[in-house]
Amino acid sequence: MESSVFRRNSDTLSFMRLRHLPSFSWAVVGLLSGGVLLSFLWASPYPLDDHFFYQSFVEALAAGKLDLTIQGFHGSDFFAAIWHLVSRSPISQIEFQIFSAVLVPLCAFLAGRTLYKSDSEALLLSGVFAMMPFILFVGLRGWTGPSYMCLMLLSIACARRFPVVSGLLLAFAILTKPFAIALLPLLLVLDPSGKKWFRRTSFLCAIGIPVLYGVLQYLQAGQLLVGSHSGFNQFTVWQGPIRIVLNLAHSLQILFSVHNYYFVDPALTGPGNMMHTTPVLVFLGLFALLSKGTSDQPVSVRKALLLGAVIGIGLNALLDHMDHFYMQAGILCLILAAIPLLKKYPLWILFVLATLHFQWFYFYLEYREVFQLGTPFFLVPLLTDVVFFLWCLLHWREAVSVSRVFNDK
Repeated sequence: MESSVFRRNSDTLSFMRLRHLPSFSWAVVGLLSGGVLLSFLWASPYPLDDHFFYQSFVEALAAGKLDLTIQGFHGSDFFAAIWHLVSRSPISQIEFQIFSAVLVPLCAFLAGRTLYKSDSEALLLSGVFAMMPFILFVGLRGWTGPSYMCLMLLSIACARRFPVVSGLLLAFAILTKPFAIALLPLLLVLDPSGKKWFRRTSFLCAIGIPVLYGVLQYLQAGQLLVGSHSGFNQFTVWQGPIRIVLNLAHSLQILFSVHNYYFVDPALTGPGNMMHTTPVLVFLGLFALLSKGTSDQPVSVRKALLLGAVIGIGLNALLDHMDHFYMQAGILCLILAAIPLLKKYPLWILFVLATLHFQWFYFYLEYREVFQLGTPFFLVPLLTDVVFFLWCLLHWREAVSVSRVFNDK
């Protein structure tokens, strides 16, 4: 009798938790986005290098001229041009990057709901991306990291219900950084449509729009421009076999280290050479993809993520050096593979959270004077820590059960 009552009470508690989980998740996502916004309010934009190319393109496009002779990959600039029509700001491109950065936690949450069909795992993914300042705050200098990540995450979020929209978003992500093509296998797997027309249309959008962009640029500039790197085109950007082998040889060191090895200056620890996430997530992602029976994700999804990681990181190896800004699409695939293991083995959440803090200190040391960063810059990790401890208090039974691993004989 007592056991049946206890079972009923447990079922009721489980139901209550499930019923309130969506509202709790949305509240946390809103809190993280609010923290990112407040951190930006106490920082100062400082336009540098690439921004001036992007801003020129945005202003030209807003004036009705598609000028593809301007250096840079301009995928996200098409959306920034819409904002420029409203603001007419001389740094409208940076303002759009700030707006995108605020949306990254939400985009990650939506992508997680699509991929995992679980609010708890989606919330973990949102928290992970909220803790990546090298993605969020580089927009202050005009780099397109925030919008690039939003486009990739939203393409995943739309993959099941709106595959054509997903293909369009991926196309603009590819035009922002071509490495985003690494997500194409995953989007094709997530497309539930049995109709070949939808699948073909989404695929044609993802590939056809970048091809059309390349054709138009070739007609205007006489070559394909490689981002803002003057002197490189579709032929000269590729490296010889020796450099490619060297890139591949130390790629694991890059993935599992706080910063990577740069050929020109091995001691350089600039933002492109600092890891933008934690090596713990990279390890868990590789473990989930390469170890049989470890992850509960469908085999087709795991194969697509593994192929995406190979494509994303492999494309970087063909270039001058390995750069974490170039590796983001490949590492995104590893992070997407790692999240289910965090739910399955909650003990790892503590290590992931602890090691995600390192990036905030590195970013602060790199940019504290340039962006006039102060104490409010650390608001997001503080909020994330508070949410984590609140979860532990509200789910103390699960927390205690996890801690018992140290007492097992």
